[in-house]
Amino acid sequence: MNLFLKLISDSAGEKIKQERKAWGMSKRRLAKLTYTDQETIESIEKGYVCMLDFKLLRNICKVLQISIFDFFTRPVSKEDILAMV
Repeated sequence: MNLFLKLISDSAGEKIKQERKAWGMSKRRLAKLTYTDQETIESIEKGYVCMLDFKLLRNICKVLQISIFDFFTRPVSKEDILAMV
């Protein structure tokens, strides 16, 4: 398992779902805006975080206007971030 997946909270999918719904956005719309497919968004929201990579999470955060740091299980160091990109 890579470092990024170890740092991501188990509740990431639920947070994405809550934020998406708060925007009144469909899964299909979020998928389109993040250059992925609806099935991927559904899988993420169901908790299959192994499918969630850094670039996709960054795009989701940008669209939903939330911080990527809200998803980490512990404080993230500069070295952690460099290892993920």
